[in-house]
Amino acid sequence: MLDVLLVIGVAVTLIATGGSAPALAYTEAVQGTGNSAPWFDFDKNPSSALNSTLTAYVSVGGVRYRISQRAGSGNGSTNECLSNQGWLPNGYYWADGRDSTRFEHINKTWGNEVVRGWVWNLGSKKCSGSTTRTELFIHSQGTSGWTNSNYASNGCIKINQTDRTHLHNRFNAAYDKSNGFLQVVS
Repeated sequence: MLDVLLVIGVAVTLIATGGSAPALAYTEAVQGTGNSAPWFDFDKNPSSALNSTLTAYVSVGGVRYRISQRAGSGNGSTNECLSNQGWLPNGYYWADGRDSTRFEHINKTWGNEVVRGWVWNLGSKKCSGSTTRTELFIHSQGTSGWTNSNYASNGCIKINQTDRTHLHNRFNAAYDKSNGFLQVVS
């Protein structure tokens, strides 16, 4: 039923806007019922680091959602050991802080203006070499200023602002969100 409503909503939007879709890149589907801690999967695209996929599995009110969206990481480089340029290192990022990683949803109001608003703080991660990458986040373009082609970052995961708002709303209402995690694969 939710899938049908989503399709109807997109169709109405296309008609109302004369055929152009809004700045929206996410898709959402109901995956069943039950509750489990949220987990995100970032599937890096080796052909285009700025055209990868972030998928979130989130339980809200006993309904399990799968939210998939375009995401970029780094400035286009696929070198995970290149600080402030390469894409996010592979592996797990845990809410409990093991291995110096984090998976903490916060409203960030300090530091780099691009990494502001609702973000997921991922902490630090050692890459496949000897470099430890720091100040890693899932974020959008600060609190405003998004353009549809702006998926580049300084090594974080970057998503569209509309997608971030939707993901934030689902995550904020999620079951057991304090025990979530991120898996990064390529």
